[in-house]
Amino acid sequence: MNPSYANNSLFTFPDPDDYRRLFNLLEDLGYTDANIVKVLGVKELSEIHNSDVPLLLHRTKGAGALNTMIRLFLVEVPCDIEAVQQAIQPIKLETLVHAGLVRIDQSSVSAAVILMPFQNLKLVFDMARTLLGPLARKYVMGIGRTTLALANLTIRKHSRLTLDLGSGCGIQAFLSAGHSDRIMAVDRNPRAVKLAVFNAKLNGINNVAFLEGSFFEPVEGHQFDLVVTNPPFVISPETQYIFRDSGIPADTVCKQIVREVPEFLTEGGFCQMICNWVEKAGEDWRQRLQSWFQGTGCDAWVMRMETQDTATYASTWIRQIEQYKPKAYTQRLEEWMKYYGEEGIDAISTGFITMRRSNHPPNWFRTDDGPERMLGACGEFVARGFELRDFLESAKDDSQLLDVCLRVSADLRLDRHFGPSNEGWSETSTLLRLARGFAYTGNIDPYVAKMVVACNGQHPLRELLADMVASLGRTTSEVTPHFCMVVRGLIERGFLLPPGIEN
Repeated sequence: MNPSYANNSLFTFPDPDDYRRLFNLLEDLGYTDANIVKVLGVKELSEIHNSDVPLLLHRTKGAGALNTMIRLFLVEVPCDIEAVQQAIQPIKLETLVHAGLVRIDQSSVSAAVILMPFQNLKLVFDMARTLLGPLARKYVMGIGRTTLALANLTIRKHSRLTLDLGSGCGIQAFLSAGHSDRIMAVDRNPRAVKLAVFNAKLNGINNVAFLEGSFFEPVEGHQFDLVVTNPPFVISPETQYIFRDSGIPADTVCKQIVREVPEFLTEGGFCQMICNWVEKAGEDWRQRLQSWFQGTGCDAWVMRMETQDTATYASTWIRQIEQYKPKAYTQRLEEWMKYYGEEGIDAISTGFITMRRSNHPPNWFRTDDGPERMLGACGEFVARGFELRDFLESAKDDSQLLDVCLRVSADLRLDRHFGPSNEGWSETSTLLRLARGFAYTGNIDPYVAKMVVACNGQHPLRELLADMVASLGRTTSEVTPHFCMVVRGLIERGFLLPPGIEN
């Protein structure tokens, strides 16, 4: 009763109604991320595979269909065949077997895939142990750290046609389904395409077309309002795994997408990508990445989230597969480090790129380090970042800026910090911070604090500058350059908003 992976029934149900039956069954059982984290006593489902399996088994030892499904598809332990048959009624066990979701071994049933709830979705993808078997090259990853980062930063405005490039199990496409008329999703891994089609049917999502192929080849001739991509960006000497290795040297795969995607964007269309790039001694990474975008006809914002030395980076990726093989781990780490040495790579950064097609040159380029924290979904703050930069580009002259009436963001907060002194409590610092989205922070002095709170949309900056000049007892020409520089920084971070930009 265990199907071959060459079987055409893999990830398909002969009866189309079984997709709906399985989804409804899981919903009726309470097979949701909120319920499961309570049952297992973890903060989020991603913690399960780092948890103590005996403890998880203890917490799911009670009888009941929900506990059985959690043990089977999330804790990944064999379950009694009768308990599974009871849990999945009215679906027949043979249906799951022939679809390649489970295997039967005498009196027990083992999951062949992970079946995980995520928000309102139920998603099937490969177990980590698949990386150790014959299907390792075609491994389909699930919900990882980069998956969540891309989902959190995606701009969720209406899109007539969206592209999910490197779609894997389909999660980015599904999250885009609610704000897109149509979605095309491309992956070069045929197993990923088949899994994603199954997931679409399971979740009743009908506006996504999944295509097998390399990069933009399957969508030649189309243009998109939104492109989201979590490509195989890992920088290594290997080509073993489709989900991880592009087979292209260093960070060339990300540069290639940057150079090719403008042809596939509508005017004003966005491309958003999680990626890695190399950093070399004596080379400014900002200038290097800026060269990627020259001549693309796109405005670009590169946000660096993390930088690791090459040894830390390599060990993080190798450990996923070789953690149980110390000798193999050591050998592969040495191979990766030799490669980095030959390429002159000193560090590797992880970041987020957003491009917007704009046929109104000159196109601008922005780089910065991301905020320490992101509070809630941040796609709207990415979009606002483009609006704010557009405004700054239109007001490059200080005299233009000083005529503008700014207002304080509704998300802005001011924190005052005090320390003990001989006179009691003395103020040590004043901090501006955003309480939603990109939680940027910045230390300010009392003069700037007074100026910021006076930004109510009624007074041009020129008036506020005059007040500051009087307070400081200095001349306007002395104060203006620094004043305007500070204001531009406050606008770029979203602390202050120009007219026409919604909060």
